[in-house]
Amino acid sequence: MKKLRAVVVDDQRVQLMYASRMLRTSSFEVIAAVESGEAALEFLGLTGENDVKVDVDLILTDHDMTGISGYELLLELKKSELSNVPVVILSADANEERIKKCMDGGALMFLEKPLQAKDVANVYNAIVE
Repeated sequence: MKKLRAVVVDDQRVQLMYASRMLRTSSFEVIAAVESGEAALEFLGLTGENDVKVDVDLILTDHDMTGISGYELLLELKKSELSNVPVVILSADANEERIKKCMDGGALMFLEKPLQAKDVANVYNAIVE
C-alpha cells in the first residue's frame, strides 16, 4: 500500500496531534502539521514568503480556525496550482449548510470530529480510486 503525503491543519494543538497520529497509523505520511491556514499556505508555497511547491496528496484541515478558516483555505487552494490536491474538512459542527458550502467549494469530504479510523480509510480509498 502506497503511503500518501498529507498536510494537517488545526489551530488546536491537541486536535492537530490527534489527527496527525490517526493518519500516521494508517497509510499516510504526515509531512507537516501546522496550526493555521496561513502557515499551511506558506508551507505549501502559496505565499510570497515561500514559492517552493510541495508534493502532497491530501490536505486535512479544521473548519473553524482563527485567521484563515478551513473553508477559506479550501478556496485559496482551489484557485492555486494545487487545485487538484484533495482537501478534507474536519469540524465538530457538521451542520447541513456548512457541509454543502464546503462540498460546493471543492472539498473531497467533510468529516465530523473526532477523526475515526474508518474515516481515514475512506479518505485513502477516495484518493487512490
